[in-house]
Amino acid sequence: NALIDQEPLLMSDIVNKVSENVDRASTYRIIDLFEKLGIVQKLYIGWKYKIELTDSYHDHHHHMACLSCGKLIPVDGDTHIEKDIDSLAKKHGFRVTMHQLEIQGYCNSCNDNTGL
Repeated sequence: NALIDQEPLLMSDIVNKVSENVDRASTYRIIDLFEKLGIVQKLYIGWKYKIELTDSYHDHHHHMACLSCGKLIPVDGDTHIEKDIDSLAKKHGFRVTMHQLEIQGYCNSCNDNTGL
């Protein structure tokens, strides 16, 4: 429930959301189990990650991840990207069961602050 209709969350955010009902260690174990069961997935931003529900629980999308502030910007089902992934898989005789595309760089706010 802590992840339904939410942006991807850091583990610390999840722990804080459920801390009234579940202790920290149990929260980590549950998230680990949910990842193994395909309920949640990790979205890496550099060496950190955020957790979100998998496509089985919300619409398929990709992300742009800011390496400075950690902001994740969802990119809703761009049909060009999906067609390119399907074409690439077909070219190599590969059957795709799932995919994740994450573009890493710097958001507008961080670009403005660094002068990039």
